[in-house]
Amino acid sequence: MSESSSLRNEREVTDPVTHLPLVVHDHVSGELDDIPPHPTKAQDLSLDEHSNQRHSTLERVLEEELLRKRWRLPGDSEVESRTKVHTAIVAACATAVAGPLGLVGLWIWSKILGRVGFGWVELLFGTFGCLVLALGIGACVLLVPVSAILPPFQPELKSQSSTSNGVEPPHPDKPTPSEIPESAIWLNSLMHTLWPIVNPTLFASVSDMLEDSLQASLPKLVHGVRVADIGQGSEPLRILGIRWLDAGRAGHDTAGMKAEEGDFFNFEVALAYRARTVQGAKGKGLKDRAGNAHLLMEFFIAGGVVIPVWVELTGLLATARLRIQLMPNPPFFAMTTLTLLGQPKITMVCTPLAKNFLNVMDVPGLSGWIQHAIDEAVSSYVAPRSLTLDLKTMLTGREQMDTRAEGVLIVTVRSAKDFNNGDGGSIFRLKDNKCGDPYVRVGWSKWGKPLWTTRIVKSDGNPVWEETTALLVGPSEVNAQECLRLQLWDSDLLTVDDHLGTVDFPLKDIMQHSKNRFSARQDRLTKAKGTLSHGMLSWECGFFSKTTLQQHLDGKHRDIEGLVKSVEEEAEDKLREAKASGDETGEVEQQKQQDLAEKTQGIIAASQPREEWPSGILSLTIEQITGLEIEKNRRSGVMEGGEDEQAEDLPSAYCTVIINHQRVYKTRTKMKSSNPFYNASTEKFIRDWRSSTVMISVRDARIHEIHPLLGVVVLPLHDLLTHRGVSHLTDSFPLIGGIGYGRMRLSLTFRSVQLQLPSRLLGWDVGTLDIAPRVSASLSLPPDLAACRLVFRTQLAKGKMDAHLDGGWRPGRENQNVRLAVTRRYASCLVVEFRKHKHKMGLNMDRTPAFAVLWLKDLPNGQELEVTLGVHKNGGGSLARAETNCTEDVGERVGEITIKLRLWPGLSGYHHGAADKDRHMEDVMEVLDCAEESGEVEKDQLFDHNEGGTSDSDSSGEESDGSHGNSSAGPIDSIKALQKTQGELHRKHRGLMQWRPARNLAWAGREVEHAADKVGGKIAGVFKHHEHDMGIEKEV
Repeated sequence: MSESSSLRNEREVTDPVTHLPLVVHDHVSGELDDIPPHPTKAQDLSLDEHSNQRHSTLERVLEEELLRKRWRLPGDSEVESRTKVHTAIVAACATAVAGPLGLVGLWIWSKILGRVGFGWVELLFGTFGCLVLALGIGACVLLVPVSAILPPFQPELKSQSSTSNGVEPPHPDKPTPSEIPESAIWLNSLMHTLWPIVNPTLFASVSDMLEDSLQASLPKLVHGVRVADIGQGSEPLRILGIRWLDAGRAGHDTAGMKAEEGDFFNFEVALAYRARTVQGAKGKGLKDRAGNAHLLMEFFIAGGVVIPVWVELTGLLATARLRIQLMPNPPFFAMTTLTLLGQPKITMVCTPLAKNFLNVMDVPGLSGWIQHAIDEAVSSYVAPRSLTLDLKTMLTGREQMDTRAEGVLIVTVRSAKDFNNGDGGSIFRLKDNKCGDPYVRVGWSKWGKPLWTTRIVKSDGNPVWEETTALLVGPSEVNAQECLRLQLWDSDLLTVDDHLGTVDFPLKDIMQHSKNRFSARQDRLTKAKGTLSHGMLSWECGFFSKTTLQQHLDGKHRDIEGLVKSVEEEAEDKLREAKASGDETGEVEQQKQQDLAEKTQGIIAASQPREEWPSGILSLTIEQITGLEIEKNRRSGVMEGGEDEQAEDLPSAYCTVIINHQRVYKTRTKMKSSNPFYNASTEKFIRDWRSSTVMISVRDARIHEIHPLLGVVVLPLHDLLTHRGVSHLTDSFPLIGGIGYGRMRLSLTFRSVQLQLPSRLLGWDVGTLDIAPRVSASLSLPPDLAACRLVFRTQLAKGKMDAHLDGGWRPGRENQNVRLAVTRRYASCLVVEFRKHKHKMGLNMDRTPAFAVLWLKDLPNGQELEVTLGVHKNGGGSLARAETNCTEDVGERVGEITIKLRLWPGLSGYHHGAADKDRHMEDVMEVLDCAEESGEVEKDQLFDHNEGGTSDSDSSGEESDGSHGNSSAGPIDSIKALQKTQGELHRKHRGLMQWRPARNLAWAGREVEHAADKVGGKIAGVFKHHEHDMGIEKEV
């Protein structure tokens, strides 16, 4: 490879447009410097091309096209005829000129030698003979086949012939007519006139992408960046060349790229931009620089200091290929695929702005950092990667009424056995019989990132999990030909976790053989290189696609066959001309499928989801917040004036999506804006849309302050979709309950899938377990166990009941339920321990001779059940195995107990103790308090009921929200009511929190608490395993 090729980083990739191999390279500074600036309008008018001769050029082109067929010889192609004519003319002219010149030379030579016999007559007849010979040679060239006289030209003729027939040659030696760029002078002239009058707000997406890229790579001294203004200037982009491309192999699956069918138009375009240099010191102000493309950026550093920076684009060079799908109706363009051929070259300069004067010194370091951020953002679209745009939706304003995901993959991890001992060679092994602490990760093999993990089963060689998760399957997973990956790991306390084995299964096979049904599997574990390893993994999976139009309209008395027939007739009518041509046989069928899909989306979006299909995919897009501002607590009256984007107290807002009281998605932060634009989308699997609630909280990102809550949007899916009678909506909702005002515009779509889960799997993952105040025992239970105290324990809380004289057990207070906070409900259990006092060395110690276990995954939401639990004798680690393994094989069974209980979904006051140690849960609790106070969510929807309850997880659990306990208000109730009132005032920055120093002090105290909890967690992690948290999805 030459040095220039190395600098340009030449490489061969697969073109996403034509699906053919393509050599691309990155543009370098030398190429950009060689491009002259765009001529000014005065220079453009002075060019010769604006003369009358320029306007007659097209007439000459038309004349050439009309005269082309006159030169075509019978029996030959156009390329062969043109080659023969050119060769005949050259041969004839060469003979006609060379013959007479040779005779003249011979005559002169004879005169010099003094020979006689070569006079004027001989010279004249010889010249006439040469002309006749030239005509004869030309005629012979025209009559003889070209293959016989021009064998060296055969490769070139074949290449030109294939190009003229519409086939692009794979490796041409010279540019073919299709490769020669077309003149773009007329298009550049249009750009020169149109560019300065284009609305700059159309470039908001460009500034948005740049802002996100910069936010991801901020240095430590800078905590935020905002694009305050963007302008394209009066200097337009310049089109260097544009040429048509053949379809290539776009109709075939190539290198993981899915085949595309239909009518497409492919072309390649080269773009350049050169900023106009300002001559003289007089023209170096902002007014003169504004003629070039520019950005006004604001960098927020520590101490609240804002540094404005003027960023000026000085050069751009890029080459791109586009593939545009055509359709019969306006705007005639549908899906568009865009890919960049190599990394574009972008240059810019940055100028910091002081308050009273312009600093004309450019900062190379700042320019390089911004340019690096731009290169990182643009590299996502360099071949073989591409960007897909729905031009139909963008041009017509039609909303996206369907989800991107094509279905959902339900995976249940059951058990594992016979695998290698992960702690076999560990020097930190503490027990002789330790068998490892296995857990399973689930994700995609090519992507590599784990999406979900089971709980850790401690010290067990035959773990039983019985945990279920859902993975959304979209076009990216299908096109990449992903494989579902299940990995068995051994959790270690002091060292890196050990990999015990992997199971990979192609997604394509699951979608074909396990479509809309479950398939149980038992697979052998493999090592990293695919070799077999010890151990078997038992699991179950199934792919469930979205409901069809027939299923959605079943029972609604709609004529499905008539609808399909009308769509087909309309498609045939659209393409009747193409059908008559005879070479578009497949286009009509494809148009029928597209029209039927659009019709299906419209019908389903305009009607509410079906009750019999409760599970589905929720697509949520947060578009923009308008009129966002912070309430002025210390000002009275109505503020005059409109929105001010330059105000110093504008919020830096970000949004958090909460589904069923769990944070699932977080947007980026938009610095100092009253109208932040996000266009952030996420899709999540919903177990039951009839009982699900979506909340969106908006917070203000502040330095050295707890991020205050600006407002909340509450979306109860059942009430919202049923009241409006739709499955898709786009609307604006006010922010309520916080310290700010504004309206959030969002789009929400729910699509059911062909999945009917049992009622026990339709619940939420967090809740409150409500145990009735009476537990009875079977007659077979030994008397010594019947006299024990019962301790009820979950992951977050515990409660107790004492043995009663009438038999069974009762809580300390009569008729008072035991309520326990629950999280990770589908991976946890309720443990009932039989506690017995034991005196040892003068100390009172409890021991657990027996226990019972109830797995919470078997409880439906909100239903009161009476369950009978087997009581097992504790010994040999049976209790530890029972609370981590979902199995009945946990020891000798000695009796039974009967419990009446109910599982309330959602967070309640009994989660306050856990929220103090979990920042995510604490944020959700604050959002719930805000929603309850505003009246947007009723108290019964928060499942904070008024009956009394007890819990040892929180000392104030009985009356944690002022609603539990006795109706009489005592001193404790008054104190708690006062604390609740103060908490509401502090949340709205009233009372003491209206002063910034008080808020700074509260932030410092909270950070100290979280740091202490983090250190304590690390210390505890040396002795205790912690469950793996996949974290919250964040906008990229």
